[in-house]
Amino acid sequence: MTEVHSQTREYTLPEGCPVCESDLPVRVTATGPNAVCTHCGWMGRPFITVTYDGLRVSYDDAARA
Repeated sequence: MTEVHSQTREYTLPEGCPVCESDLPVRVTATGPNAVCTHCGWMGRPFITVTYDGLRVSYDDAARA
């Protein structure tokens, strides 16, 4: 059974903004992660994948345009 957390969690990805490379605040809810850069205003939904050595964060290529 998959457990769904109803709690909202907030994280900061150091130099995680794909546009300006500023720290990127990410909010993870039951619907998935959302991010808005407080420096340049970039908005997107990062994809977070668990790998054998940690987390991998990627972005939809269309969101970069």
